[in-house]
Amino acid sequence: MITPLKITNKIIYILLFFIAVFYLLFPTNNSSLDAYSYAADIKYGENLFEPHHLLYNWFQFFIYKVFSVFTKIVDLFLLTKAVNSLFVIFNLIIFSKILEHLFISKKEIFILLIIIAFSHSSLRYGTENETYIIPITFSLLGSYYFLKHLRLKKVTYLFLSGFFASLACLFHQIHFFWWLGLLIGIILYAKHFKNILFYSAPVIIVPIVYMLILFFYNQQDISLNNILHFIFHDYFSGSARSEFGLMNFIFIIISSLRTFIQIHPNIIFLIKYNVLFIIPLLILLILFYKILKVLIEKHLLSKRKNLNASFANTHLLILILHLVFSFYAVGNVEFLVMTPFLIFLSVFYIYKVDYKVLVWTSVTFFIWNFSFGLYPNNRFNYYNDEVLINFMKDHPNKIFIVKNQSVLSEYHYKMGKMPKTHIFYSSDVDIEYVNKILEQKGQSYFYTDIIDKPEILNRAKLLEDNNLDLSEFKKVKIKNYSGLYGTSTIYKVYLDN
Repeated sequence: MITPLKITNKIIYILLFFIAVFYLLFPTNNSSLDAYSYAADIKYGENLFEPHHLLYNWFQFFIYKVFSVFTKIVDLFLLTKAVNSLFVIFNLIIFSKILEHLFISKKEIFILLIIIAFSHSSLRYGTENETYIIPITFSLLGSYYFLKHLRLKKVTYLFLSGFFASLACLFHQIHFFWWLGLLIGIILYAKHFKNILFYSAPVIIVPIVYMLILFFYNQQDISLNNILHFIFHDYFSGSARSEFGLMNFIFIIISSLRTFIQIHPNIIFLIKYNVLFIIPLLILLILFYKILKVLIEKHLLSKRKNLNASFANTHLLILILHLVFSFYAVGNVEFLVMTPFLIFLSVFYIYKVDYKVLVWTSVTFFIWNFSFGLYPNNRFNYYNDEVLINFMKDHPNKIFIVKNQSVLSEYHYKMGKMPKTHIFYSSDVDIEYVNKILEQKGQSYFYTDIIDKPEILNRAKLLEDNNLDLSEFKKVKIKNYSGLYGTSTIYKVYLDN
């Protein structure tokens, strides 16, 4: 009979090492519009303090400059992704420490670390140059010191909790809701005014840092109007999408599921590419069977004894606040990256999940999200638009209308300039505007990839108008190139038939 492995701290740190290796070996090869935009800003020292994620670009810029001192061969994009991967590990370490203070067994901690590490949101943003991983580190530290105060009643821990929760807000504004949830928890459970004051005092660093950057970096006067427009830039500019309708309900459900498990049309393309990609589907069916079996034989959930109700209720509130805001933002999955941590610090801390189900969930998450997320993001080029960018490089000053907005940011990152005068996103222009630009430049045609471009159904496709009707104009095929999603064609289009 095989003796079950006893989980010790050493075993947990070995697990974290292997998780780190997985993340560092598989950075995404299909970066997002924002990822290229941030990389360009960091590479060229531009826009280092974006209001929505104030310190992220500067922090990555600082690390890039430190590495550049020791070597001139630094792949900035890989470096920024590696930094986020390492912060995933920091998050898991802090999370495990919180669970230890909640008296969760090491056996359960081991499995929960696998579940969170291989949740889709952790893999997706932990292998990308995105802004959502680093602030979780500081919010978790805020929760860690909040828990230490609940246990030891030292106001110093509340100050540290407030400091780290405030610091998280400087890395991304979405973490205001984590800070707010902790404040409400302190009001409800710590109660004394001194406790509230010690937690709240460090938040003063947030407006101070914004004002310093506004004055010294943006070189604007310190006024209430300037401060508000800087802090809430994305809302004043209209770039932060928010509305209320049917799509909010649809996307909050889809995004909540996608936080844990990859749900994307690329699954179909991968199965078409190689039938072996159907294996994770079979694993998922087994998981459903195992859960159903547990439901029939015994309770899937059981309420924990010796529960720290103050901590659990506070983090349930934080979870709800983040879900509500993501709902308001039309189910933006990027605003839910922290929810795997929060759900296991609230709902599944209050109610213990059957251990066998946790094990099967961890196995399923690993196989599914590696097969349909981590591996294909690294291994394949979904559109292979780098061919289009190289074509643009060979045809400077020609007009281009592109299907994917990320092409503009990728061009900026690789070429060193933002193509505002000759490369346009198809949703931002109409025929009249294109004709006007051609007349100004004395040109009779433009290049585009929007005709017959492979399309997948996603959130952007449903929410944006990305159609430019070119059916009546003369078109000449210039070049084909292929990616996982299919073949794209560069056309030369003449508006004057």
